[in-house]
Amino acid sequence: MGDSSDSSPNIIIDDHSTNNASETPSPPSPDILEDSSHLNEPSPGYEPSSPRYEPPSSRYEPHSPRYSPIYEPSSPVYEPSSSLNSNSQSYAVMTSLYRPAALEVHLDLPIYEPVNPSNNIYVAIPWTYESRNLEQSEDSNPVIVNEESSSSPQDIVKTYENYSEPPAKIRRLSSPKQNDDCDGETCPICLDTWGNSGDHRLVALRCGHLFGAKCVERWLKTQVSKNRSCPTCKRKASMKDLRFIYARRLVAADTTQITALQKQIEILQSEKNRVELELQTSKIAHRSRLLELEVLRKALLKKQVNKEETPRRSWRFALEKNLEICKDGDCRVLTYNCRTYELYISQKSSNYLFPGYGIRKVSCVDYKLGQFMHLHPKPIRDITYSQPRDLLLSAGLDGCVRIVERGIPSSTIKCGVPLWSCSWDNLRSNEFYVGGVGGVICQYDVRNPNTYINKVSIPGDLSPVVSLCSTEFGLLSCQLNSCNLWSVGSTRQWEPHPLPVDGPFMSLCYNGASHQVLVSGRASGSERSKLTLCKLKSSFKSDEVSFDVEHTFSGSSRSLTMSRAAWVTAPGATWVGAHSESESALFLHGLDGARTMSLPAAEPALDVCAAQLNGDTVLAALSASRLRLYKAVSTNS
Repeated sequence: MGDSSDSSPNIIIDDHSTNNASETPSPPSPDILEDSSHLNEPSPGYEPSSPRYEPPSSRYEPHSPRYSPIYEPSSPVYEPSSSLNSNSQSYAVMTSLYRPAALEVHLDLPIYEPVNPSNNIYVAIPWTYESRNLEQSEDSNPVIVNEESSSSPQDIVKTYENYSEPPAKIRRLSSPKQNDDCDGETCPICLDTWGNSGDHRLVALRCGHLFGAKCVERWLKTQVSKNRSCPTCKRKASMKDLRFIYARRLVAADTTQITALQKQIEILQSEKNRVELELQTSKIAHRSRLLELEVLRKALLKKQVNKEETPRRSWRFALEKNLEICKDGDCRVLTYNCRTYELYISQKSSNYLFPGYGIRKVSCVDYKLGQFMHLHPKPIRDITYSQPRDLLLSAGLDGCVRIVERGIPSSTIKCGVPLWSCSWDNLRSNEFYVGGVGGVICQYDVRNPNTYINKVSIPGDLSPVVSLCSTEFGLLSCQLNSCNLWSVGSTRQWEPHPLPVDGPFMSLCYNGASHQVLVSGRASGSERSKLTLCKLKSSFKSDEVSFDVEHTFSGSSRSLTMSRAAWVTAPGATWVGAHSESESALFLHGLDGARTMSLPAAEPALDVCAAQLNGDTVLAALSASRLRLYKAVSTNS
């Protein structure tokens, strides 16, 4: 080796632009060298003791216009390193392994191109000097070097020997800007560009990382099948996970802001949809309220027109028939079938072979008694008829409910407690309610009579439920000590709302046309019995129902029997009928200007019912053994 203190060889650059060839900048030690595989070959025509190097003229002219190496005779031109083979035929020029004393290069471009002159950084263009040819390698890459580099020849050789691939495959040292420009264009395994076809076409693994097809296949095949993984993230991968990507250039754009804006757009869109839905709901509700107002306005106008056009008529009731129903005197309730124009009356069986209680039919056309139908072993406390389904419902003290379909008993439902009242549901024709002892109210369905749907009771009031009426506002119930309106609350449970009427009570009935409730109160002590008329009103803003007391009529001074009151209507007139024991008469209290009438009744009327027959009004009053039938007659001339 030569003296280590010798400076780096001078490089004489012929600059045609400045004609300043005397400047000889010292080239720095390169960080990465060219391929040195030719160093082990002997170089013909070289003698270490020769003061000047003259290659064979057949392959290389020393004094050619391109290269003019000049060596000082006082020192050997090349000093071989101890780590190299002495029989080597080729040497790398522009390295620190063999340093010529001087080298004159006549090129159109300088060997070192400045990258950052302020920091003395240059781009070294590697080239090889061989006996066969001396030219620049086309596949070699420029290497950035610095004048302040002080690497020793041995370190450079060791560094160079660590590379097993040609210099073209070595990662280039470039600026971050250049890396960003090349990102997405080269395979991370071989650092070579990929294409959209061929063996090195662009493919992706299941994890999403991109590679050249040939490189990643070779990577996966060199591993065991169960240990194959992605070269980038080490996630499990296999050959079947390869997916071809059809793109010539990949650019990863920063879409963070776009994604955030898209999420904001989605949120705003959902909010817009919600507001539009609320708006449509409000419009529908507003339209519904307008329709309701229009219906109410038309009904009011129609009512006013009827009052103006229809002259007020005066009526009287004439006795048409007085029929004996049962000699034993066990009649209790009655109802009307508007389809067959028949009255159904509860009575005791007159056949001693078949004791019990049932119903008897009475025709309102010819006032003849019909057949008797046995239903209960104990007294019947209430019966009601359903016009939509043509069904008759009866409730008795035996705790059973009987359903009669077209005159034939069809089913029996056992409720477990003595029953006092029953009623069909106003909206659902297949459901009905029964009330019994202890204030229990049960709801049943004729399609499943084995068990009740719902069961409610008033806490603290164990008196029997004597009357039930299903309305559009809810279920009206009357017990001996309380009257309530049952409705479904916010908790989906039945909730009672007490009526503003004082007890004790005997019965309750409802007029669906006028939404009025008639409550019959029982006389107690010095107070007389009374009939209270309440108006039910529903609020549009809330589901609450209000009760307004409109009329109160005084009745009998004593009430020994549980008699029922009823609504009686005729064209242009309405009455409420109830029996007065103290006066032994059936009073018809007129409403809306109608005249109050009194019909003589020697026997107390336990139940009263009004029927419409071909435009005529028939009033039926039932006592314990007889049925009196009255017909409304107009007194206007």
